[in-house]
Amino acid sequence: MFIGVYRRLSAAQLPFLALLVFLLLWATAVRACPGDADERLPPAGELGALERELAQRAAECSRHAGYLAYHGAVLNALGRPAEAAVLLEQALLLDPQRAGAQIEYAAALAAVGDSASAATLLRDVLERPDVPVALRAELERRLNAIDVLRRQDALTGFSSWRKRAGAGWESAASLTFKVGRDTNLNSAPAHNVLTLTLPEGNALLLLADRFRPRAGSAALLEASGQLVRAAGGGAALQLYGEARVRESPTTADTNYHQLQAGGAWSQPLTSGSALFGAAASELVYDGNALYRAVRFSASRDWQANHCRPSLGLEGEWRRYPVARELDGRFSALSGGAVCSFGADRLALRVRGGRDAAQTNRAGGDQNQFDARLVWARPLGGGGLRADLLWYHQQDSSGYSPLLENGAARRLDRASAYLEYAYPVAAGWSVVASVEGLTQRSNLALFDISGRAFYLGVRWTK
Repeated sequence: MFIGVYRRLSAAQLPFLALLVFLLLWATAVRACPGDADERLPPAGELGALERELAQRAAECSRHAGYLAYHGAVLNALGRPAEAAVLLEQALLLDPQRAGAQIEYAAALAAVGDSASAATLLRDVLERPDVPVALRAELERRLNAIDVLRRQDALTGFSSWRKRAGAGWESAASLTFKVGRDTNLNSAPAHNVLTLTLPEGNALLLLADRFRPRAGSAALLEASGQLVRAAGGGAALQLYGEARVRESPTTADTNYHQLQAGGAWSQPLTSGSALFGAAASELVYDGNALYRAVRFSASRDWQANHCRPSLGLEGEWRRYPVARELDGRFSALSGGAVCSFGADRLALRVRGGRDAAQTNRAGGDQNQFDARLVWARPLGGGGLRADLLWYHQQDSSGYSPLLENGAARRLDRASAYLEYAYPVAAGWSVVASVEGLTQRSNLALFDISGRAFYLGVRWTK
């Protein structure tokens, strides 16, 4: 039959037949690309094989939004969000209204630390009238969880603050109110009796009650906010502020507030970026300005596979208005890395420097070293964050002839903070935190320990 048809075609009609065959074959190839039929993801055990199969189809299907979105969703499920984000962004360039790609892209951005852009994408999807009720509830839960991590990003520097062109200032803010109990509200020495070294021999000194650890209930109010504005060439300006106020109904003389404000300029480089910052802070304890500082910093980071390692310089002027003999000027070298491994995010910073005494300070100059590790991840619909800090100090001269015959002071301090925040409504979360501090020194006067537990609510924007 086909031979008969072929014989009835004239020579002029043959090119049209060839074009028709080509179009039919091309249409068949289009339909054959995975993802165009809105396939569902297979069980977890089959994801690896499916991803390898999808990768083999990249050359022929790389211009199909369905394929790109499907491949991105598979990579997300395999815990490879950075690779998924690239494909999902391409899918949305081809089909900006593809809701499934928007949702998967938001998940990928949140996993690599760009919680601000992830939240914007989910809000865009929630504004669509065609979103089913069941899916809307799930997206609102995801948005709440992202808002929890977004505040954590503001505290730890995880967030990359990616901007859409022309979006102007990007903002984030949070307000937390917690109540709880602290075993050492006044940060008093751990020992009730101290040994003094006098010329005629050692003497025991019994500390007065007000210098001993005082336990009690307390209320904490914490506020933080950031403003970020993208500039030309990928540069960005960041302004931030933080405040922490603690009040105790039983020991009012231990009330305090801490304030910090600053700004930073980020400049992209060929690989990574340079960051220049300045900040000021103050601690007021029992109505007295106990500590003030002005800090300047410069650092440079590099983009690696899953991490951004960095190196930097810091300088800080430290003032103690009620005890000017403690004033110092601190300078240091620092290094660290911010990493994303699937849903887990880690930030490590180490710093070593010298605090040069500005007056005849007890102990003289101080060599100081600290290391901080912050870990954050979504958990059970909420966000878990752990903050670990270790600090070492070595004085250059004897602290006092009355303590260990004028020995140079050495101390080590370790603190741990664990927080879990669970979203309960749009912008609102229930927060629980546990923290502990232990400080040990060769001079017993500086041995300190304390534990605290707090429970409260947090609002984020």
